[in-house]
Amino acid sequence: MKKALNVAVYLMVLLCSVLFIYYGNQYLSHGSLGGIAYDREEELDTLVFAKIVSIDQVTERDTSGKEIAFTAKTFAFGSDRSEVIQGRQILNDNSGNMPAVSVGDKAVLLSYGGEYLFQYYYRLDKVIVLGLAIVAFILLMGGMKGVRTIVSLALTCLSIFLVFIPSIKAGYNIYVSTVIICLYIMIETLMIVYGLSKKSVIAAFSCAVGIAFSGSISLLMDRWMKLTGYINDDTYMLDTLFGVDVDVRALMFSMITIGALGAIMDVSMSVTSPLCELKETNKEISATALIKSGFHIGRDFMGTMTNTLILAYMGSSMIVVLIYAASNYPLLSILNKEAIIFEFLQSLIGCLGILFTIPFTTIVASLILSGGKERQRYQPKHVSRRYSR
Repeated sequence: MKKALNVAVYLMVLLCSVLFIYYGNQYLSHGSLGGIAYDREEELDTLVFAKIVSIDQVTERDTSGKEIAFTAKTFAFGSDRSEVIQGRQILNDNSGNMPAVSVGDKAVLLSYGGEYLFQYYYRLDKVIVLGLAIVAFILLMGGMKGVRTIVSLALTCLSIFLVFIPSIKAGYNIYVSTVIICLYIMIETLMIVYGLSKKSVIAAFSCAVGIAFSGSISLLMDRWMKLTGYINDDTYMLDTLFGVDVDVRALMFSMITIGALGAIMDVSMSVTSPLCELKETNKEISATALIKSGFHIGRDFMGTMTNTLILAYMGSSMIVVLIYAASNYPLLSILNKEAIIFEFLQSLIGCLGILFTIPFTTIVASLILSGGKERQRYQPKHVSRRYSR
């Protein structure tokens, strides 16, 4: 009965997710205000995907660098047509770390003046291979739960790209869109991966409260620090590209909140799951004992989770930090740059969300699982012995 209920919940959530993404995208796309209609660059129509089949000649140029002539065979997805073409790669001081082409490489070429010039390497196939390897490991280790994990991850990515981003482009309130997409991701992930159970409900409630806490801290710091939201040059282009006034401060809120969602959801389930196992193993365990165990469990992975979050944000912002560090800015000026402040906020608010979620989840899960019954251990056994005598 329980298995049939979980299958029904899984199919219902899956159906609702598909409808949410499809109709949400349809509605938001039609309601999009659109940005400036740039003319399509002509070079985009002259790009050719090709695989290098031979290196014909390598010529040293008068200046530093060299020119490589090669033969390549074109390819395209969804088409069996291909042709053999001649191309060139020019390497000089402006080429940076660009390696020379070799046989078997796939490249993107630009058709210009009757010849094909090397632009950059075709790398999507390598990314696909890496992605398939990850999928294979998930399926190998997780079985059916691995399948549900992949489905959940796919729905999460689709909701971001097909619903959340179009809602920003259409000019809708970013704060409201962020709350909706976070609630959807949280419910969809927990219901599809773990099914409808007391464990998933507790984790969902704790995650929602943890995200609300992180979002509140983000809004508070935004007002306290008087942030503008213009953390880099790209943010100045949003209004022009989207054709609407993009609230960049709200966009910062969404980046911080969505970034913290995964870690907080992980923490809430990581605390709830072992407590449920403890309760399943020992039906008569008290709320106090569960709370003590929950805090021990939380302390064990608290340090690693916070380190993971801090290192992830530090790694993603390393280039920005290096640019400022290599300049003549004083240290205090560098640390006070809004781009750096934003990286601090992402890390610190994410960590605060984790540190808040651990005790909150522990207490809520312990009280719900124990049912508030603190004194019922062993009493039935003593009573039965007394009457048996």
